[in-house]
Amino acid sequence: MTTDKLDLQDLAHLARVAAGQGATRPETAVARLTLAGLVRRPERLCEGAPALELTPAGLALVRSSDQ
Repeated sequence: MTTDKLDLQDLAHLARVAAGQGATRPETAVARLTLAGLVRRPERLCEGAPALELTPAGLALVRSSDQ
C-alpha cells in the first residue's frame, strides 16, 4: 500500500500515533499504517512507552502536513 491510497481517517490515526496515542487506535487502522510503512511497533517496549512509533516516512508525512 502506498501513502496516496490513505484516506483522511488514516491520516487522523497517523496524527494520533504521532501524539503518542497509538495504543488507542483500531487494529485495522494500525495494520493499514504499518502496511504503508508509516508506523511500526518498537522492538523493545519499556513501561510507559508508546505502543507504536512513526517510521521515518511517517514522520516526514506528519511534518509535511504541518506546513
